[in-house]
Amino acid sequence: MRKLILVLLGFSLLVGCSSNNISKNKTTLTNQSDFVKVNESICKKYKSTNKILYGCGTASSKSFDLAKSKALLNSKVIVSDSLSNSIVKNESQTVSETDKGIKRDYNSTETGQIFETSLSQYRIVYDKTFVQNGKYRSFIVIAYSLES
Repeated sequence: MRKLILVLLGFSLLVGCSSNNISKNKTTLTNQSDFVKVNESICKKYKSTNKILYGCGTASSKSFDLAKSKALLNSKVIVSDSLSNSIVKNESQTVSETDKGIKRDYNSTETGQIFETSLSQYRIVYDKTFVQNGKYRSFIVIAYSLES
């Protein structure tokens, strides 16, 4: 009985360890659940600090090169957003009185703007492409040092 328990514990440990690095073992994403798991396993490894910003980009396309190019651009946008982002908020409130009572209208719009940013010193630290539903799904992570 003890041997059976030890074998089961060993097996569950092996299964647990192998599922932690799903992005390393997979080449095909068969459903949305696979995509979410792979995306999380890749992007959670790269957390920005005070010294380095990471951008974890992903994109899909029927063209291998276009999927990689779009994922790289997505990564750059994420880093640029952290470097030079401005949020513009416009609010308006209108109050009018009619025969039927008081009418109030409230409108709020928020817009995020990324200003021109130079990212000439970034490094690609992760680059992998999967097949997903007949298309290529690329993941690219870039690192940008905040120290000169």
